[in-house]
Amino acid sequence: MDARKANDRIAEKAEQLRFVSRVPMLCECSEPGCRTVVMVALNEYREIRRTEDSVLTAPGHDAEGAVLESQTPTYDVRRVSRSRGGANGGRRSA
Repeated sequence: MDARKANDRIAEKAEQLRFVSRVPMLCECSEPGCRTVVMVALNEYREIRRTEDSVLTAPGHDAEGAVLESQTPTYDVRRVSRSRGGANGGRRSA
């Protein structure tokens, strides 16, 4: 399963349950064995997803073909270049 799709489902469920705290999300880095969880507020997650090419990673984790866009103490946001990232943007499957 793609980590991004899993995170979208987690966010949907958290919204249905009216979460007001941070939500655990999967790191979307390129490391196939990565099982790191990052904590993100739903409003922050929705802001990240406004840009289709954005990837949510644990601090210091890399996504193939992506450049660091912003950092917080709990997660990084990277932007995937379509020309370098391929069809799935270089994202790993969970």
